[in-house]
Amino acid sequence: MYMIPFAFFQLFSGALSDIYGRKRIILFGLFTYSLASLLCASSTTIGLFLGARALQGLGIAFIAPIILAVIGDVFEYKERGRIMGGYGASTTAGTALGPFVGGFFALIDWRLVFLLLFLFSGLLGLVFLFSFDASKGGGELKEVLGKIRGVAKNNEVLLLCMIGLLVFFGNIAMMTFLSDTLKISVSEDKIGILLSSFGFVGIATAPIAGYLTDFVGRKKMLLIGLTILLGAFLVLMQVNTYTAFFIPLAIMGIGNITIFTSLNTMIVECVPESRGAAASFYNSCRFLGYGLAPVVTLPVYLAYELDGIVILCVCFVVMNIVISMRVRG
Repeated sequence: MYMIPFAFFQLFSGALSDIYGRKRIILFGLFTYSLASLLCASSTTIGLFLGARALQGLGIAFIAPIILAVIGDVFEYKERGRIMGGYGASTTAGTALGPFVGGFFALIDWRLVFLLLFLFSGLLGLVFLFSFDASKGGGELKEVLGKIRGVAKNNEVLLLCMIGLLVFFGNIAMMTFLSDTLKISVSEDKIGILLSSFGFVGIATAPIAGYLTDFVGRKKMLLIGLTILLGAFLVLMQVNTYTAFFIPLAIMGIGNITIFTSLNTMIVECVPESRGAAASFYNSCRFLGYGLAPVVTLPVYLAYELDGIVILCVCFVVMNIVISMRVRG
């Protein structure tokens, strides 16, 4: 229930922020998410809980892509990569640490997790309300679809969206079926530690990737990140023990954060007048890859096991390298 509204509404949230201003849209997202979290914590039936989770998805859809656009608005070209690196580190840290923190509070009472989300998002909303200054925007609601159509026809945006979709697709497929392969011989807590190494390495690498994106260039760092990711999958083909898997997953973490730091930076620079719409369209494509990966690649896994998934990921990376050569950078 969370992912459906998140994936759908973020397609429109960025265009709305181009028209009505970033601040209004982010405030709507933060306070909606805060209210939804409180409703989750106070739910007494599964129906109410699922409805509240759907409302959470709606709220986050009006936050995630807009933050990218804000970075593009506020920071100059020469420092955007560095800021995107910091943003990548923070989101990766949230993804990596969230299950650990949530699991700890869930041992006490699962409702505490949602109460914390209610407090944090509410406080962030107040911070944005009183300290964040942004233009109010201008235009009419009917322009939303026009902006979405405009970015959907932009060749540069489409190329970056395709790369983001395929990288997410490959990463999620690999994580899903690697954990399924290992669960036969390895306990779930050890699998969790292994998969989290992907994120923790990304946190450490993100600031470096951001600096190099500004210093070396967006397109070069995108190609470097894809090359690192290709190397990770090639190494993965050679290992078959739990401990050995830490090496390719660490390399994957480095490649992944390098790729997305450059992609995130480039997407907010493609169409400055429709920066929010471009960021939303890009984010929608990425999470489309997230949602499709386990379902679409399941037949490959059933027929060829993990080796088939690795070979498929190698093919995706090679495709992305070819696509990246066409990006202006």
